[in-house]
Amino acid sequence: MYIALVENYRMNINYIAELKLPSKSAYAIHVMKICEAFKFKYRNLNLYIFKKNKHINIFKKYNIKNKFNIIDFNLNNFNFLNRVIFSIKILKLKNSIKDIKSNIIISRSIIGALFMAFFKYKVILELHHELYGLTKYIFEISKRFNFFKKIKFIFITKNLSKKFKLTNDYIILDDAISLKDFKEKKSQKKKKSCVYTGSLAKGKGLENIFEISKYNKKIYYDIYGDFANSNFNKTSFKDFKNVNYKGYVEYRKIPKILSKYKVALMPYSKKVYVRAKNVETSKYMSPLKLFDYMASKNIIIASKMQVYSHLLNKKNSIIINNNSAKFWSKKIEYALKNYKKLDNLKENAYKKVKNYTWEKRVTEIIKFVND
Repeated sequence: MYIALVENYRMNINYIAELKLPSKSAYAIHVMKICEAFKFKYRNLNLYIFKKNKHINIFKKYNIKNKFNIIDFNLNNFNFLNRVIFSIKILKLKNSIKDIKSNIIISRSIIGALFMAFFKYKVILELHHELYGLTKYIFEISKRFNFFKKIKFIFITKNLSKKFKLTNDYIILDDAISLKDFKEKKSQKKKKSCVYTGSLAKGKGLENIFEISKYNKKIYYDIYGDFANSNFNKTSFKDFKNVNYKGYVEYRKIPKILSKYKVALMPYSKKVYVRAKNVETSKYMSPLKLFDYMASKNIIIASKMQVYSHLLNKKNSIIINNNSAKFWSKKIEYALKNYKKLDNLKENAYKKVKNYTWEKRVTEIIKFVND
């Protein structure tokens, strides 16, 4: 039945996300891009979120060409009570999920997914990190009830799936990329500069870049990102003359920015945090910036981490298993001087990332639904 509906372009996609839009988070980029990919294939897509700024063109900010329906409930805080209210409001909508005979419900909201399953709807719940606090407690209790069997799972990494130890059906899907965003973004390359884009939260690499920058004053480090859950702020840069904070930029501008650089950095620490406080993701992350770097054909210099070893290797990047800032500095200098000689790294990275598009991710999700 599901297969026939998909083939006839009649499937209704309902995506639930605990978001306020626009947002600076990678979470928001993921949701907007996966919804666009679904919309390219299927006629009806509803994205349910906490709140949106009605005076801003949300689709433009994320370079979304194929628009979809965004339904918000003017909820401001991401506390437990609002998560419950959010779920109830979705169920109460006149033209909501309950009135659609043929549908896929995908949720990034754990409470939302549990609500849907309780009311006997089949749900795909996507998880990107461990659970904490009251949500974790409710999730563990829910596993004891039959309605939990209505839920299938998507995990962002294999390590995360092992952490949950579920008997439910699940698949593992990395983050992805929209290659069309990176086409025809040719620019004059900066000769003595490298780039970092994305979150500046603890462990993401800014602290390491400051240390690396001390060893070669002639190399410049351009940083694009925001300071949510960071140990630093704008004034932190005053003592590092060759580290330039360029500010936060909208995701739609990232392809153009990356096209100006030869080398892109991912100098992660042993523990890596996200915008949410105390959420440590070094063993579970699938960094969006990694896919951006690969699509931009930058030379990628990255910390050696098992979590993305299936994506990065010595054939498509420079992997550093050494926390020495001096060693990092030498590798960056080498990459800038030998940019042309390292063409094979850039091309191999681009070939690899072609297997990780949002469209292919959608195809895998639909196959999973139909199993």
